[in-house]
Amino acid sequence: MDLEKLVTQVDENDNVIGLQPKSKFNDGKLIHRSSYLLLLNSKGELLLQKRALSKKWHPGKWTFPVAGTVGDETYEDCIRREIREAFGKVMNFKTLFKYRHFDKVDKAFKMVFLAKAEANEITFNKNYSANHAWIAINELEEEINNSEKYAPPFIAGMKIVFKKNLLKHP
Repeated sequence: MDLEKLVTQVDENDNVIGLQPKSKFNDGKLIHRSSYLLLLNSKGELLLQKRALSKKWHPGKWTFPVAGTVGDETYEDCIRREIREAFGKVMNFKTLFKYRHFDKVDKAFKMVFLAKAEANEITFNKNYSANHAWIAINELEEEINNSEKYAPPFIAGMKIVFKKNLLKHP
């Protein structure tokens, strides 16, 4: 029998309250933390992952590679684990920004990180997402506001990325 993962609960200012079973966050009442990865290749394309249809939050939607913090992980510990689990390797990354996204099913502070890798440098964990795809930044910027295929937290995060001009590729 698998023990349920414990997730970091935080208050509305991102101060740690304690640990709660992951299922306690399913009704969107408790606040947690997530780490998001912007993974770029040398062509200036961004890696997207499609959430499995079995996911509680935003099933079947395209988003960042993402993980919720578990145990007493920091945002940085979480993204290190995420990268290892999702891509089978260790990568250097940098912190870009943190934002808050609260909707009716998911309330979380999201820390966004940036890393670079080529598709042939990573191994995709088939159990980790329903699908993955690389998309040109300018194509994503054009379609993100008019598409239901993206998860709402992803849209909110990418609007910050575009507003701050964080991914312009020469």
